[in-house]
Amino acid sequence: MKQVLTILVADDNPSDLVLLESILSQLGHNVVLATNGRDAIDKFDPLSIQLVCLDVEMPNKNGWEAALEIQSIAGDVFVPIIFLSGVTDIMMLSNCLNIGGTDFISKPYKPALITAKLNAIVRLLVTQKTLAEQRDQVASYNARLLEDQEIAKVVYENITNSNCLKDSALSTIHYGSDTFNGDVILAAYKPNGGMHLLLGDFAGHGLSAAIGALPLADIFFDWTKKGFLMRQIIPEINARLKKILPSNMFCSAAFIDIQVNNSSIEVWNGGLPDLLFFSQRARRPIRLASNNLPLGVLSPDAFECQIDPISFVTGDRLIAFSDGVYEAADSSGNMFFQSILEPLYAGDIEASYSVEWLMEQLQKEKVLENPHDDISCLGVRLDSNIGVSSPKQSLPKSHHEAPADFSFEYVLNADSLRNTDPLPYVLQIITTVPGLSNFSSQIFMILSELYSNALEHGVLQLKSHKKDSSDGFACYYEERERNLASLSEGYVKISVKVSSDDSNRTLVLYVEDSGDGFDFANIKHNISDTELLYNRGLALLDQLCYKVEFTKGGSAVAAHYHWNVD
Repeated sequence: MKQVLTILVADDNPSDLVLLESILSQLGHNVVLATNGRDAIDKFDPLSIQLVCLDVEMPNKNGWEAALEIQSIAGDVFVPIIFLSGVTDIMMLSNCLNIGGTDFISKPYKPALITAKLNAIVRLLVTQKTLAEQRDQVASYNARLLEDQEIAKVVYENITNSNCLKDSALSTIHYGSDTFNGDVILAAYKPNGGMHLLLGDFAGHGLSAAIGALPLADIFFDWTKKGFLMRQIIPEINARLKKILPSNMFCSAAFIDIQVNNSSIEVWNGGLPDLLFFSQRARRPIRLASNNLPLGVLSPDAFECQIDPISFVTGDRLIAFSDGVYEAADSSGNMFFQSILEPLYAGDIEASYSVEWLMEQLQKEKVLENPHDDISCLGVRLDSNIGVSSPKQSLPKSHHEAPADFSFEYVLNADSLRNTDPLPYVLQIITTVPGLSNFSSQIFMILSELYSNALEHGVLQLKSHKKDSSDGFACYYEERERNLASLSEGYVKISVKVSSDDSNRTLVLYVEDSGDGFDFANIKHNISDTELLYNRGLALLDQLCYKVEFTKGGSAVAAHYHWNVD
């Protein structure tokens, strides 16, 4: 292995210095001479010198002192140092190696031994150079990887985060075991008030687990904004994840729909630990177990959506967490569900303090210092004003606010009522009206209330008084699903008329059903009665609309809505 080195040789003995220079020059190397330690330090340049030979005993800094300063000047550059000495004292030679010497050569010099040692040094330098190049390549790759991860993390967080998570009704715990988190917490206000919430836990860790959160979040936010129901969004998410994820990946999740118009929640649990519903009327929390497979496991044809409905009063609480909490180990090595969580399940922990209490337990058991799994928890303080009084995202004003006049009619027969939710599509048409898109939340509240009344009480003949208790509320929605699945006749007609000029702008929503009507004259419009579990929707209509008119014995209603354009 032929390689020409530039070698710095320092020796205060002129004859030894000339002899070593002659040997090294004959071997084809370039030699720089120094007569003492100080001279060697001054002539050392880590960019041009590949090897240093230092006599141990020299004036103006001995070989050991010179070696330490040369190493300091070299910094990260590897420059081998060979010590020269006519003394064979073992302790002296050992000290040469201890301070960083690579080898030593005894005097008098033997050309064959010097040649062998130089060949070994050359091999060492070649190896070191290769390692340095590989190190630089790895460092460059890691720098690019970290930069790419930071960009991806920003994009990931922008897609999966929502301002709704800052709602005062929500509290969260969210810790990842890696840069990317396989757990995701999503929250979005619904157009008709209330909120959609999703806590998901993807199989695996890191980027491979987090990647599935992007299409999930995209559907969740987009479909919620358009007014689709939870029972429509969940199958769509499942179908998308089933299509794009590998067979060994899935997402355990809990989807929560807060419905403020009737003070109720609907919960879908697919593979997560039991959600806990803390009612102020019960000592122990109600446990909402998983009755569904995780998202992305079943094909769209085989997927089922089993949902638990529950009524609430303001101040009730709901808590959900990923299995990173459930399976976390305490300081004794026991899983949380075996030791720490029992007081929470037993109702011994104040509901309003449940998330903070859980955080304290995680910190106390040092779980958050080195989490072995992603850890997420979502707490909800239920309130009939969620998504109603909360600030909405500001919308840009339209460039063109010219008056608009149009009307259309949407008629659904029994088959369409079983399989279609018309509200998102009707809302999309209405909000094309210049200026009216800024009031889409109020419009959707009115529209959804009109349609649900027509479908449930008109076509399906359900009685509101069945919702006068928590158990009755669940029975009401079970009966709704049964009646809707077996529906063979009936209709709901939705008519929309927009009329406007420079001063008056009016939207008339007319909804008619095939039912027998009801005694609308005796309905009390008292939306402030938070204990009432039904009939609050008509009070909301009366509050939002300029005028509400019932005809055909209550089977038809027209809601007049006025809006202004600044």
